[in-house]
Order: sequence, then C-alpha cells, then structure tokens
Amino acid sequence: MECQVTSRQRLGDLFHEWGPGVYRFALGLVRRPHEAEDVLQETFLKLMRHLDAGGDESNLRAWVFTVAANACRDRMRRRARWLSWTPETDLRVQAEAPPDDDGRVRAAQGALQRLSNRDRLLVTLRAQGLSYRDIAAAMSLQPASVGRLLARALGRWERAYHDAPVVPQAYGRSSS
Repeated sequence: MECQVTSRQRLGDLFHEWGPGVYRFALGLVRRPHEAEDVLQETFLKLMRHLDAGGDESNLRAWVFTVAANACRDRMRRRARWLSWTPETDLRVQAEAPPDDDGRVRAAQGALQRLSNRDRLLVTLRAQGLSYRDIAAAMSLQPASVGRLLARALGRWERAYHDAPVVPQAYGRSSS
C-alpha cells in the first residue's frame, strides 16, 4: 500500500512539473483546448499505468511527450474523418491569447499552423525543451536526422512568418 501511495505522489509531482508543458504541446498540435485537456489526461493515465506496472523509467519525460504526440496524432486522424452534423457543432473555442498589441504573436502562431504536422511537431517538441535524442524517440526518427529536420522546419516556419502580413490585433478583429 505504501508503495502505491509513493507512486501516486510521484505521479502528482510529475503532473505538476510536466503537465503545463504537455498541455501547451498538445494545444499547439490539436488546436482545441478541450482536446488538449483530453490528451493531457490520457497521457498521465498511461503514465500511471506505466509506473504501476514497473515500466522503464530511464527517460520518462521523453516517454510522456511520445505518448502525448501519439495521442495528438490519433485525434487529428479521427478529426480528419469526422463530418460535423451542423456548423454549430464545429464551433471552435478560442484559448486565452497572450498579449499581442502588434500582431507578431498571432502571426507566429498562424505561421506555425501552416506548417506540416511533422514540422509543427518538431518545433513544438523542441520548444518544450526536449533534446534531439528525446525528439527522435518521440517521433520515431533517427537521432542524427533531428538537427537537419528541425533546422528545415524552423526555416519553413520563419518563411511562413515573414510571408504573412502582420496586422495589429486592434485592426485584425471586429469589436462586435
């Protein structure tokens, strides 16, 4: 019983440490807050089962982000096959946006969304602080390829950012 309590406490500690990053990572991929919350929950439930089963703990952070990346991919595949019944069921919930007086944050986010799924995944994993080795594990890539692929993804993101017009937020949205 004491071992299980310790395991639950460790899971709680890991959730508090990694949960916000996993949520931001998932939100960047699935683009819907409620789906990002579901990915976060699924990821930590799998982590709980993994720890309870005595799974490998040598690189849990990479393992967690790999599970989250796979959950995001699954959700995006399911969504691509889904046809909504009415336009009302396809409404998107807007996440609270960071301050963006000059439109640069919105332009950077828009440029990120225009990247391919693989490029967006590379950039967001790196933005979460994962090493090249961890990114390789999360994406099933050769570790030697990550630097080259990430550099290309960052270049495409930069080009997409510079190709998009920057419109201050006050001019880009109507107030009605």
